[in-house]
Amino acid sequence: MGNLRAERTGVLLGGIAVVALVYFGAAKLGLALAFATPNVTAIWPPTGIALAALILGGRKLWPGVALGAFLVNVTTDVPLYTTLGITLGNTLEAVVGALLLQRFGFDPSLRRVRDIVGLAVLAGVVSTAVSATIGVASLSVGNELNEGAATVWRVWWLGDMGGDLLVAPVLLVAVTHWPYREVLSHPIEAAVLFCVLLGVALVAFSSDVALAYLVFPILMWIAFRFWQPGATTAALAVGVIAVAFTADGQGQFVEPSEDDSLLLAQTFAGVIGLSGLVMAAITSERTRAQRRTRDVAHTLQAGLLPSTLARIPGMETAAWHRAGSAEQEVGGDFYDVFKGPPGEWVAVIGDVCGKGPEAASMTALARHTLRALAKQPIPPSEVLRRLNQAIIDGET
Repeated sequence: MGNLRAERTGVLLGGIAVVALVYFGAAKLGLALAFATPNVTAIWPPTGIALAALILGGRKLWPGVALGAFLVNVTTDVPLYTTLGITLGNTLEAVVGALLLQRFGFDPSLRRVRDIVGLAVLAGVVSTAVSATIGVASLSVGNELNEGAATVWRVWWLGDMGGDLLVAPVLLVAVTHWPYREVLSHPIEAAVLFCVLLGVALVAFSSDVALAYLVFPILMWIAFRFWQPGATTAALAVGVIAVAFTADGQGQFVEPSEDDSLLLAQTFAGVIGLSGLVMAAITSERTRAQRRTRDVAHTLQAGLLPSTLARIPGMETAAWHRAGSAEQEVGGDFYDVFKGPPGEWVAVIGDVCGKGPEAASMTALARHTLRALAKQPIPPSEVLRRLNQAIIDGET
């Protein structure tokens, strides 16, 4: 027991260390894009990393977020008490986001539209306000605001929102969708579409002409064909290209203020990220519903047919059944072989008009009624007459 506890503690500490290191590295990358205030940036990937870590690994990893946030802020030119305030806000942001999503019944695979809505509202809007509010208050106390509090709060809030809407989905999907059958089933198509997307994005964001929305059709097609893995990866790639060109002063999102420029690029990236996720969720939900329908239809059809044919002395019996439509496997076709009156055997082939559950229920009625009638010492014509009457009575 002691060894198991020590092993679990070691795994937890290792996870905390990994979260802290990844958070620190991503934060340094994000702060490189800060212009208005050294601790506030329009692009903040650590928010998404922290949220994904606490959702996938559990909220017990929160010390890793706190440690990473402290290390990255203590290396900037702000007072220690401001650093502690920002660290508190960043940590609470991740914990609150993970807690709200857990209470919401969030599925990190993002296969449902409700999960995307939950991620956008509870994490992207609500939890990010915690960090922005505490962080701006901490900067204000330390007299570190180079611009108005409202402006800095907006930049902070939207920057964290971008991390939750672009970075977190990539990490969540990367873990929950392994081994990426949607992509690997058509690797050549996936590679071609991604190359086309990157080429169009490079042209669109290097030009001052409004060409950014040319990436939408390609990204939607990727989401339609390759679901969440394709949608999240494509959105992140487009977001990186948009931000990189905008930060370099190129493209249609360039404004007099560098932070405003990045905010425009990030807002665009967030919109396409959500759009791709919604398309992927709708497509995957529809596909899964069709698969469930086919499975139910197959099971129902199998229940309407005999699992084995009766052995008739001196004869060999065999049967083969194929659904008339690949889309709808359950219908009104049926066959049966069974003992009739003493010394007789009955072989039946029937077809009830129509397809679907209604035809299946009629088939079940016809088959079981026919079995009961055919075992009586009456001629086949009388069996069919009584079967026809039973069907008429059942419809009235």
